[in-house]
Amino acid sequence: MSDLIVLTCASGKQCSHMIPLLYKEETPLSRLRLVVNSKASLDRLTQRYPKAEVVQADFQNPQDCRKILDGATTIYYLSPTFTPHEAHMGMNVIDAAVAESKKKIPPSKFQHFVFSSVLHPEITKMLNHDRKRLVEEYLVESPLTYTILQPSHFTDNSIGPLLAQRDADAPVYMAPYDPTVKFSFTTLRDHAEASVKVIQERHRHFFATYQILSTWPMDYYEYIRSVGDVLGRTFEVRQMSYEQAVETFCKRLFPGVESLADVDLRNREGPERMLLYYNTRGVLGNPRVLEWLIGRKATTPAELAKLLLSPAAEEDN
Repeated sequence: MSDLIVLTCASGKQCSHMIPLLYKEETPLSRLRLVVNSKASLDRLTQRYPKAEVVQADFQNPQDCRKILDGATTIYYLSPTFTPHEAHMGMNVIDAAVAESKKKIPPSKFQHFVFSSVLHPEITKMLNHDRKRLVEEYLVESPLTYTILQPSHFTDNSIGPLLAQRDADAPVYMAPYDPTVKFSFTTLRDHAEASVKVIQERHRHFFATYQILSTWPMDYYEYIRSVGDVLGRTFEVRQMSYEQAVETFCKRLFPGVESLADVDLRNREGPERMLLYYNTRGVLGNPRVLEWLIGRKATTPAELAKLLLSPAAEEDN
């Protein structure tokens, strides 16, 4: 019987980089079950990955959680973020994995729960961190064999607006918070490579918690200057107002939003608290664990810009 690997939030940015690495290695010994939230995502991934099983599920529904775990060997659990139900959803999925691991008929194959969390979930001032802290605690106290991955800001989030201005006469980057605050960044290609290695090597990573970071702390001026050097451009950096930053973030996060008035207060509180925090404090860590995992130097913002500007990347797009 072949292994079954379950990936949740499969249409999102993390899994979009992971699936090609797993799918191209797909053999009779490894199958993929891709879990999505919407019908549009289901249709798109079904067309793109016809050998994979694509299913739609609601993590607030315990029956759906049991369905996605049925027959699974490994689950890579990425939770929908900035929802007030995030901790409850994670606990439902963990409960379903525990139930799956105890099956007698047919005998359970379940071996590994991989949770993609966040760097420093102990920062309770940010709701998106605190909710993942609760999921981590519930997982650690469960009888499951697990690995916890802790990425930070994704390098890729800001690279698009910069590359889009590579031919502009006076390029400008609108920073959603104080650009002098330092962060450690995670590049999606590095995160995907490390995640897939943890999934494939399995036993080597049981009961480990890894910081998955691609850079030492840097502020946005340094980030933007390094990408500007690749483009041969000097960017002006301006900071949005707090209100503008919250509205911009919510429009990107919640489909159909035209103004903050369209966003439920319970959903808005997560971005609001996060952006307040980022205006004064960053989230800092060390890239050495990631580099040990993937066996190479991590990808800096400048290196990512070069990769995205390469002819191969242009063809993929």
